[in-house]
Amino acid sequence: MKILKNILIIVLAATGLALNAQTSLNYSRPGPMMHIPTSSLYNESYLLRLGVAGQSTQGAFDTELWNKGAFLETDITRDFRLGLSAIQSGADANEADISLHIQNRLLTYGETAVGIGVNDISVTSSTTDSTDLEERVKNLSYYMLLSRENSFSDYNLKTYLGIGSGRYGSNFGKFDLDTTTTPGDTLKIAKENSIGFFLGLLLNTNIMADRGGLDFILEWDGVGINAGVKLPLTQEYHINFGFSNIQNLPYLGEDRDNPPGLGFGLDYFLPRVKSSASKQRGGIKVSGVVTEDGLPVRTVIDSSWHKAQERQLLVLRDSLRMSSAEIEHLNRMVEQLEQRNQVLEDSVATMQLARHVSDAQINQALKHLSRSLRLFYNEEFEDALVEINEALEYNPNLALAYARRGSIYYKLNQIDRATINWNIALQIDPGYDEVRNILRALNENRLRSAVSARD
Repeated sequence: MKILKNILIIVLAATGLALNAQTSLNYSRPGPMMHIPTSSLYNESYLLRLGVAGQSTQGAFDTELWNKGAFLETDITRDFRLGLSAIQSGADANEADISLHIQNRLLTYGETAVGIGVNDISVTSSTTDSTDLEERVKNLSYYMLLSRENSFSDYNLKTYLGIGSGRYGSNFGKFDLDTTTTPGDTLKIAKENSIGFFLGLLLNTNIMADRGGLDFILEWDGVGINAGVKLPLTQEYHINFGFSNIQNLPYLGEDRDNPPGLGFGLDYFLPRVKSSASKQRGGIKVSGVVTEDGLPVRTVIDSSWHKAQERQLLVLRDSLRMSSAEIEHLNRMVEQLEQRNQVLEDSVATMQLARHVSDAQINQALKHLSRSLRLFYNEEFEDALVEINEALEYNPNLALAYARRGSIYYKLNQIDRATINWNIALQIDPGYDEVRNILRALNENRLRSAVSARD
Protein backbone atom coordinates (compact mmCIF):
# COMPACT_ATOMS: atom_id res chain seq x y z
CA MET A 1 0.00 0.00 0.00
CA LYS A 2 2.87 2.40 0.74
CA ILE A 3 4.34 1.74 -2.73
CA LEU A 4 0.99 2.54 -4.40
CA LYS A 5 0.70 5.72 -2.32
CA ASN A 6 4.16 6.94 -3.37
CA ILE A 7 3.51 6.09 -7.02
CA LEU A 8 0.23 8.03 -6.89
CA ILE A 9 1.97 11.15 -5.56
CA ILE A 10 4.74 10.96 -8.20
CA VAL A 11 2.30 10.41 -11.06
CA LEU A 12 0.08 13.30 -9.99
CA ALA A 13 3.04 15.65 -9.77
CA ALA A 14 4.47 14.48 -13.09
CA THR A 15 1.28 14.76 -15.12
CA GLY A 16 1.12 18.51 -14.65
CA LEU A 17 -2.36 18.77 -13.17
CA ALA A 18 -3.06 22.42 -12.50
CA LEU A 19 -3.95 24.46 -9.47
CA ASN A 20 -6.71 27.03 -9.62
CA ALA A 21 -6.11 28.98 -6.44
CA GLN A 22 -8.85 31.51 -7.12
CA THR A 23 -11.70 29.06 -6.58
CA SER A 24 -12.14 28.01 -2.95
CA LEU A 25 -14.92 26.53 -0.89
CA ASN A 26 -15.31 26.28 2.87
CA TYR A 27 -15.06 22.80 4.38
CA SER A 28 -14.09 21.23 1.05
CA ARG A 29 -10.67 19.88 2.00
CA PRO A 30 -9.79 16.83 4.13
CA GLY A 31 -10.20 17.40 7.84
CA PRO A 32 -12.60 19.39 10.01
CA MET A 33 -11.23 22.91 9.31
CA MET A 34 -12.53 25.40 6.74
CA HIS A 35 -9.50 25.82 4.46
CA ILE A 36 -6.31 24.64 6.16
CA PRO A 37 -5.17 20.99 6.27
CA THR A 38 -5.10 18.97 9.47
CA SER A 39 -3.44 15.90 10.93
CA SER A 40 -4.64 13.91 13.93
CA LEU A 41 -3.12 11.68 16.58
CA TYR A 42 -5.72 9.06 15.72
CA ASN A 43 -7.63 7.83 12.73
CA GLU A 44 -10.76 9.83 11.97
CA SER A 45 -13.87 8.30 13.51
CA TYR A 46 -15.62 8.16 10.13
CA LEU A 47 -14.96 5.96 7.14
CA LEU A 48 -16.12 8.61 4.64
CA ARG A 49 -17.12 12.28 4.80
CA LEU A 50 -19.11 13.73 1.94
CA GLY A 51 -21.30 16.76 1.49
CA VAL A 52 -22.29 19.86 -0.40
CA ALA A 53 -21.47 23.51 0.26
CA GLY A 54 -21.97 27.00 -1.04
CA GLN A 55 -20.03 30.22 -0.52
CA SER A 56 -20.66 33.81 -1.59
CA THR A 57 -18.21 35.55 -3.94
CA GLN A 58 -17.46 39.28 -4.08
CA GLY A 59 -19.82 39.78 -1.17
CA ALA A 60 -22.86 38.94 -3.36
CA PHE A 61 -25.88 37.11 -2.00
CA ASP A 62 -27.25 36.11 -5.39
CA THR A 63 -27.03 32.30 -5.41
CA GLU A 64 -26.04 32.40 -9.08
CA LEU A 65 -22.80 34.16 -8.06
CA TRP A 66 -21.90 31.70 -5.33
CA ASN A 67 -19.18 29.07 -5.42
CA LYS A 68 -20.93 25.72 -5.17
CA GLY A 69 -19.58 22.25 -4.92
CA ALA A 70 -19.50 18.75 -3.51
CA PHE A 71 -16.68 16.85 -1.87
CA LEU A 72 -15.67 13.62 -0.20
CA GLU A 73 -12.69 12.37 1.80
CA THR A 74 -11.51 9.07 3.28
CA ASP A 75 -8.48 7.39 4.82
CA ILE A 76 -6.80 5.03 2.35
CA THR A 77 -4.48 3.67 5.05
CA ARG A 78 -3.94 4.44 8.72
CA ASP A 79 -1.81 7.51 7.87
CA PHE A 80 -2.74 8.34 4.28
CA ARG A 81 -5.83 10.46 3.55
CA LEU A 82 -7.35 11.31 0.21
CA GLY A 83 -9.89 14.01 -0.61
CA LEU A 84 -11.75 14.98 -3.77
CA SER A 85 -13.77 18.13 -4.42
CA ALA A 86 -15.71 19.46 -7.39
CA ILE A 87 -16.30 23.21 -7.29
CA GLN A 88 -18.16 25.49 -9.68
CA SER A 89 -17.09 29.11 -9.59
CA GLY A 90 -19.86 31.65 -9.21
CA ALA A 91 -17.93 34.05 -11.46
CA ASP A 92 -18.01 31.61 -14.38
CA ALA A 93 -20.83 29.08 -14.37
CA ASN A 94 -19.21 27.27 -17.31
CA GLU A 95 -16.00 26.59 -15.41
CA ALA A 96 -15.64 23.78 -12.85
CA ASP A 97 -12.69 22.60 -10.81
CA ILE A 98 -12.06 19.01 -9.82
CA SER A 99 -9.40 18.99 -7.11
CA LEU A 100 -7.47 16.22 -5.43
CA HIS A 101 -6.06 16.57 -1.92
CA ILE A 102 -3.42 14.22 -0.50
CA GLN A 103 -2.26 14.06 3.13
CA ASN A 104 0.13 11.77 4.94
CA ARG A 105 0.78 11.56 8.67
CA LEU A 106 4.51 11.04 9.20
CA LEU A 107 4.64 10.39 12.95
CA THR A 108 3.02 11.02 16.31
CA TYR A 109 4.80 11.93 19.53
CA GLY A 110 2.91 12.40 22.76
CA GLU A 111 0.02 14.74 21.97
CA THR A 112 1.58 15.98 18.71
CA ALA A 113 1.30 14.67 15.14
CA VAL A 114 3.38 15.67 12.11
CA GLY A 115 1.91 15.55 8.60
CA ILE A 116 2.72 16.55 5.03
CA GLY A 117 0.65 16.77 1.87
CA VAL A 118 -0.39 18.41 -1.35
CA ASN A 119 -3.73 20.20 -1.68
CA ASP A 120 -5.64 21.68 -4.64
CA ILE A 121 -4.23 19.43 -7.36
CA SER A 122 -6.96 20.39 -9.79
CA VAL A 123 -8.01 20.59 -13.41
CA THR A 124 -10.57 23.02 -14.85
CA SER A 125 -12.80 22.66 -17.84
CA SER A 126 -11.14 25.68 -19.49
CA THR A 127 -7.49 24.80 -18.86
CA THR A 128 -5.79 23.93 -22.15
CA ASP A 129 -2.71 26.16 -22.42
CA SER A 130 0.44 24.09 -21.63
CA THR A 131 2.28 27.22 -20.48
CA ASP A 132 -0.54 27.96 -18.05
CA LEU A 133 -0.35 24.37 -16.80
CA GLU A 134 3.39 24.61 -16.21
CA GLU A 135 3.00 27.88 -14.31
CA ARG A 136 0.26 26.50 -12.10
CA VAL A 137 2.10 23.31 -11.22
CA LYS A 138 4.88 25.47 -9.75
CA ASN A 139 2.38 26.82 -7.23
CA LEU A 140 0.89 23.58 -5.94
CA SER A 141 -0.08 23.76 -2.27
CA TYR A 142 2.66 21.74 -0.63
CA TYR A 143 2.67 21.91 3.16
CA MET A 144 3.94 20.48 6.41
CA LEU A 145 2.10 20.90 9.69
CA LEU A 146 2.13 20.11 13.40
CA SER A 147 -1.11 19.11 15.11
CA ARG A 148 -1.67 19.04 18.85
CA GLU A 149 -4.70 17.85 20.78
CA ASN A 150 -5.46 18.72 24.40
CA SER A 151 -8.47 17.74 26.50
CA PHE A 152 -9.68 19.64 29.54
CA SER A 153 -12.92 19.11 31.39
CA ASP A 154 -15.53 18.30 28.70
CA TYR A 155 -13.71 20.22 25.96
CA ASN A 156 -11.15 19.20 23.38
CA LEU A 157 -8.86 21.78 21.75
CA LYS A 158 -6.98 21.00 18.54
CA THR A 159 -4.21 23.27 17.29
CA TYR A 160 -2.77 23.18 13.77
CA LEU A 161 0.38 25.05 12.76
CA GLY A 162 2.11 24.66 9.41
CA ILE A 163 3.99 26.17 6.51
CA GLY A 164 3.16 25.75 2.85
CA SER A 165 3.31 27.05 -0.68
CA GLY A 166 0.64 27.77 -3.28
CA ARG A 167 -2.59 28.81 -1.60
CA TYR A 168 -0.86 28.89 1.81
CA GLY A 169 2.17 30.82 0.55
CA SER A 170 2.48 34.60 0.55
CA ASN A 171 6.19 34.59 1.34
CA PHE A 172 5.27 35.84 4.82
CA GLY A 173 3.69 39.00 3.43
CA LYS A 174 6.23 39.70 0.67
CA PHE A 175 4.77 40.65 -2.75
CA ASP A 176 5.85 41.93 -6.13
CA LEU A 177 4.26 45.17 -7.39
CA ASP A 178 2.78 45.05 -10.89
CA THR A 179 2.38 48.53 -12.47
CA THR A 180 1.95 47.33 -16.05
CA THR A 181 -1.82 47.12 -15.79
CA THR A 182 -4.04 50.19 -15.82
CA PRO A 183 -1.97 53.39 -15.61
CA GLY A 184 -1.89 54.73 -12.06
CA ASP A 185 -2.93 51.39 -10.54
CA THR A 186 -0.55 49.11 -8.63
CA LEU A 187 -1.32 45.42 -8.16
CA LYS A 188 0.26 43.34 -5.40
CA ILE A 189 1.14 39.83 -6.58
CA ALA A 190 2.54 37.15 -4.28
CA LYS A 191 6.03 36.08 -5.31
CA GLU A 192 6.38 32.83 -7.24
CA ASN A 193 6.92 29.70 -5.16
CA SER A 194 6.47 31.80 -2.03
CA ILE A 195 6.12 30.14 1.35
CA GLY A 196 3.79 31.19 4.13
CA PHE A 197 2.34 29.88 7.35
CA PHE A 198 -1.14 28.88 8.44
CA LEU A 199 -2.67 28.41 11.87
CA GLY A 200 -5.93 26.94 13.09
CA LEU A 201 -7.83 26.29 16.30
CA LEU A 202 -10.77 23.91 16.68
CA LEU A 203 -12.66 23.75 19.99
CA ASN A 204 -15.00 20.81 20.47
CA THR A 205 -17.48 21.62 23.26
CA ASN A 206 -19.94 19.67 25.36
CA ILE A 207 -22.86 21.49 23.75
CA MET A 208 -25.02 18.81 22.07
CA ALA A 209 -22.56 16.23 23.42
CA ASP A 210 -24.92 13.36 22.58
CA ARG A 211 -24.45 14.28 18.87
CA GLY A 212 -20.67 14.68 19.02
CA GLY A 213 -20.49 18.25 20.32
CA LEU A 214 -20.61 21.73 18.79
CA ASP A 215 -17.31 22.84 17.15
CA PHE A 216 -15.94 26.37 16.90
CA ILE A 217 -13.25 27.10 14.30
CA LEU A 218 -10.78 29.96 13.89
CA GLU A 219 -7.98 29.92 11.32
CA TRP A 220 -5.48 31.87 9.27
CA ASP A 221 -5.10 30.12 5.92
CA GLY A 222 -2.22 32.15 4.47
CA VAL A 223 -4.60 34.66 2.87
CA GLY A 224 -7.10 35.70 5.50
CA ILE A 225 -8.83 34.99 8.78
CA ASN A 226 -11.74 32.54 8.74
CA ALA A 227 -14.19 31.62 11.47
CA GLY A 228 -16.87 28.98 11.48
CA VAL A 229 -19.21 26.71 13.41
CA LYS A 230 -20.04 23.03 12.88
CA LEU A 231 -23.52 22.32 14.20
CA PRO A 232 -24.39 18.61 14.69
CA LEU A 233 -27.94 17.79 13.62
CA THR A 234 -27.38 14.11 14.44
CA GLN A 235 -24.32 12.02 15.01
CA GLU A 236 -23.91 11.61 11.24
CA TYR A 237 -25.14 14.95 9.83
CA HIS A 238 -23.56 18.35 10.48
CA ILE A 239 -24.45 21.81 9.22
CA ASN A 240 -21.46 24.11 8.68
CA PHE A 241 -21.40 27.90 8.74
CA GLY A 242 -18.39 30.08 8.16
CA PHE A 243 -17.06 33.54 7.33
CA SER A 244 -13.99 33.85 5.10
CA ASN A 245 -11.49 36.74 5.04
CA ILE A 246 -13.01 38.47 8.04
CA GLN A 247 -10.24 41.06 7.93
CA ASN A 248 -11.81 42.41 4.70
CA LEU A 249 -15.35 42.81 6.05
CA PRO A 250 -15.17 46.62 5.64
CA TYR A 251 -14.90 46.02 1.88
CA LEU A 252 -17.98 43.79 1.66
CA GLY A 253 -19.50 43.99 -1.85
CA GLU A 254 -16.44 45.55 -3.49
CA ASP A 255 -14.65 43.92 -6.39
CA ARG A 256 -11.25 43.12 -4.91
CA ASP A 257 -8.95 40.18 -4.17
CA ASN A 258 -9.87 37.91 -1.27
CA PRO A 259 -13.29 39.43 -0.54
CA PRO A 260 -15.14 38.47 2.64
CA GLY A 261 -17.68 35.74 2.18
CA LEU A 262 -20.35 33.73 3.92
CA GLY A 263 -20.62 30.01 3.35
CA PHE A 264 -22.63 27.06 4.56
CA GLY A 265 -22.75 23.37 3.90
CA LEU A 266 -24.10 20.00 4.90
CA ASP A 267 -21.85 17.04 5.82
CA TYR A 268 -22.60 13.35 6.15
CA PHE A 269 -20.23 11.14 8.13
CA LEU A 270 -20.27 7.45 7.37
CA PRO A 271 -19.24 5.67 10.61
CA ARG A 272 -16.01 3.69 10.41
CA VAL A 273 -17.30 0.74 12.43
CA LYS A 274 -20.80 -0.66 12.33
CA SER A 275 -22.47 -3.01 14.75
CA SER A 276 -21.75 -6.71 14.44
CA ALA A 277 -23.87 -8.97 12.27
CA SER A 278 -27.49 -8.29 13.11
CA LYS A 279 -30.23 -10.77 13.62
CA GLN A 280 -33.98 -10.41 13.22
CA ARG A 281 -35.87 -11.43 16.32
CA GLY A 282 -39.54 -10.78 16.77
CA GLY A 283 -39.51 -8.11 14.06
CA ILE A 284 -36.76 -6.14 15.87
CA LYS A 285 -33.32 -5.84 14.33
CA VAL A 286 -30.71 -6.34 17.05
CA SER A 287 -26.99 -6.92 17.08
CA GLY A 288 -25.39 -10.30 17.62
CA VAL A 289 -23.83 -9.19 20.92
CA VAL A 290 -25.47 -10.77 23.97
CA THR A 291 -25.12 -10.37 27.74
CA GLU A 292 -24.17 -13.13 30.18
CA ASP A 293 -27.89 -13.94 30.45
CA GLY A 294 -28.15 -14.41 26.69
CA LEU A 295 -30.14 -11.22 26.16
CA PRO A 296 -29.43 -9.28 22.95
CA VAL A 297 -27.69 -5.91 23.21
CA ARG A 298 -28.19 -3.13 20.64
CA THR A 299 -24.80 -1.84 19.49
CA VAL A 300 -24.49 1.75 18.25
CA ILE A 301 -21.02 2.80 17.09
CA ASP A 302 -20.59 6.18 15.41
CA SER A 303 -18.22 9.10 15.17
CA SER A 304 -19.07 10.48 18.62
CA TRP A 305 -18.49 7.04 20.12
CA HIS A 306 -15.00 6.89 18.63
CA LYS A 307 -14.22 10.42 19.77
CA ALA A 308 -15.36 9.56 23.30
CA GLN A 309 -13.27 6.39 23.27
CA GLU A 310 -10.17 8.32 22.17
CA ARG A 311 -10.66 10.86 24.96
CA GLN A 312 -11.22 8.08 27.47
CA LEU A 313 -8.03 6.40 26.26
CA LEU A 314 -6.04 9.58 26.92
CA VAL A 315 -7.55 9.84 30.41
CA LEU A 316 -6.74 6.18 31.10
CA ARG A 317 -3.16 6.67 29.93
CA ASP A 318 -2.73 9.62 32.31
CA SER A 319 -4.32 7.60 35.12
CA LEU A 320 -1.99 4.69 34.37
CA ARG A 321 1.05 6.96 34.54
CA MET A 322 -0.16 8.38 37.87
CA SER A 323 -0.89 4.87 39.20
CA SER A 324 2.57 3.67 38.15
CA ALA A 325 4.19 6.60 39.95
CA GLU A 326 2.05 5.88 43.04
CA ILE A 327 3.01 2.20 42.97
CA GLU A 328 6.69 3.08 42.66
CA HIS A 329 6.36 5.45 45.63
CA LEU A 330 4.62 2.74 47.68
CA ASN A 331 7.33 0.23 46.74
CA ARG A 332 9.98 2.62 48.05
CA MET A 333 8.01 3.04 51.27
CA VAL A 334 7.74 -0.74 51.64
CA GLU A 335 11.51 -1.09 51.18
CA GLN A 336 12.13 1.52 53.87
CA LEU A 337 9.70 -0.21 56.25
CA GLU A 338 11.40 -3.55 55.58
CA GLN A 339 14.77 -2.01 56.40
CA ARG A 340 13.41 -0.52 59.63
CA ASN A 341 11.80 -3.84 60.51
CA GLN A 342 15.12 -5.59 59.94
CA VAL A 343 16.89 -3.09 62.23
CA LEU A 344 14.25 -3.67 64.93
CA GLU A 345 14.55 -7.43 64.56
CA ASP A 346 18.32 -7.17 64.95
CA SER A 347 17.86 -4.97 68.04
CA VAL A 348 15.40 -7.42 69.59
CA ALA A 349 17.75 -10.32 68.86
CA THR A 350 20.63 -8.42 70.49
CA MET A 351 18.54 -7.66 73.55
CA GLN A 352 17.42 -11.27 73.80
CA LEU A 353 21.00 -12.45 73.54
CA ALA A 354 22.11 -9.96 76.19
CA ARG A 355 19.28 -11.05 78.42
CA HIS A 356 20.18 -14.69 77.88
CA VAL A 357 23.81 -13.98 78.73
CA SER A 358 22.74 -12.00 81.81
CA ASP A 359 20.48 -14.80 83.00
CA ALA A 360 23.28 -17.33 82.52
CA GLN A 361 25.70 -15.15 84.49
CA ILE A 362 23.20 -14.71 87.33
CA ASN A 363 22.71 -18.47 87.49
CA GLN A 364 26.45 -19.04 87.68
CA ALA A 365 26.82 -16.37 90.37
CA LEU A 366 24.05 -17.96 92.47
CA LYS A 367 25.73 -21.35 92.20
CA HIS A 368 28.98 -19.91 93.61
CA LEU A 369 27.04 -18.09 96.36
CA SER A 370 25.36 -21.35 97.33
CA ARG A 371 28.72 -23.11 97.58
CA SER A 372 30.21 -20.24 99.59
CA LEU A 373 27.35 -20.50 102.11
CA ARG A 374 27.99 -24.20 102.62
CA LEU A 375 31.74 -23.62 103.05
CA PHE A 376 31.04 -20.70 105.42
CA TYR A 377 29.01 -22.93 107.77
CA ASN A 378 31.78 -25.55 107.60
CA GLU A 379 34.20 -22.77 108.62
CA GLU A 380 36.19 -23.27 105.44
CA PHE A 381 36.52 -19.51 105.11
CA GLU A 382 39.32 -19.38 102.56
CA ASP A 383 37.46 -21.63 100.11
CA ALA A 384 34.27 -19.70 100.78
CA LEU A 385 36.09 -16.48 99.90
CA VAL A 386 37.19 -18.01 96.57
CA GLU A 387 33.57 -18.90 95.71
CA ILE A 388 32.41 -15.36 96.57
CA ASN A 389 35.04 -13.86 94.26
CA GLU A 390 33.91 -16.21 91.46
CA ALA A 391 30.31 -15.08 91.95
CA LEU A 392 31.36 -11.42 91.70
CA GLU A 393 33.18 -12.17 88.42
CA TYR A 394 29.84 -13.23 86.89
CA ASN A 395 27.84 -10.39 88.46
CA PRO A 396 29.70 -7.55 90.17
CA ASN A 397 26.45 -5.94 91.40
CA LEU A 398 25.32 -8.65 93.84
CA ALA A 399 24.85 -6.98 97.25
CA LEU A 400 24.49 -10.44 98.86
CA ALA A 401 27.97 -11.43 97.63
CA TYR A 402 29.60 -8.34 99.18
CA ALA A 403 27.67 -8.85 102.43
CA ARG A 404 28.82 -12.48 102.68
CA ARG A 405 32.40 -11.57 101.83
CA GLY A 406 32.25 -9.00 104.67
CA SER A 407 31.09 -11.79 107.03
CA ILE A 408 33.95 -14.05 105.90
CA TYR A 409 36.53 -11.32 106.49
CA TYR A 410 34.95 -10.72 109.91
CA LYS A 411 35.44 -14.41 110.76
CA LEU A 412 39.02 -14.11 109.56
CA ASN A 413 39.34 -11.18 112.02
CA GLN A 414 39.94 -8.72 109.14
CA ILE A 415 37.51 -6.13 110.48
CA ASP A 416 38.51 -3.31 108.10
CA ARG A 417 37.96 -5.45 104.99
CA ALA A 418 34.70 -6.68 106.41
CA THR A 419 33.55 -3.13 107.01
CA ILE A 420 34.46 -2.12 103.43
CA ASN A 421 32.47 -5.00 101.88
CA TRP A 422 29.45 -4.33 104.11
CA ASN A 423 29.43 -0.68 103.04
CA ILE A 424 29.64 -1.71 99.36
CA ALA A 425 26.66 -4.04 99.86
CA LEU A 426 24.70 -1.21 101.48
CA GLN A 427 25.53 1.17 98.60
CA ILE A 428 24.27 -1.38 96.05
CA ASP A 429 21.14 -2.11 98.08
CA PRO A 430 20.27 0.75 100.48
CA GLY A 431 17.39 -1.37 101.83
CA TYR A 432 19.71 -4.10 103.05
CA ASP A 433 18.72 -3.75 106.75
CA GLU A 434 20.77 -6.76 108.02
CA VAL A 435 23.99 -5.15 106.76
CA ARG A 436 22.99 -1.78 108.22
CA ASN A 437 22.35 -3.40 111.61
CA ILE A 438 25.73 -5.17 111.54
CA LEU A 439 27.54 -1.91 110.79
CA ARG A 440 25.59 -0.11 113.54
CA ALA A 441 26.45 -2.82 116.07
CA LEU A 442 30.08 -2.78 114.99
CA ASN A 443 30.28 0.96 115.49
CA GLU A 444 28.67 0.70 118.95
CA ASN A 445 31.17 -1.98 120.03
CA ARG A 446 34.04 0.16 118.84
CA LEU A 447 32.61 3.09 120.78
CA ARG A 448 32.29 1.07 124.01
CA SER A 449 35.82 -0.28 123.57
CA ALA A 450 37.14 3.23 123.16
CA VAL A 451 35.29 4.45 126.30
CA SER A 452 36.52 1.51 128.36
CA ALA A 453 40.11 2.05 127.29
CA ARG A 454 39.87 5.73 128.28
CA ASP A 455 38.48 4.91 131.70
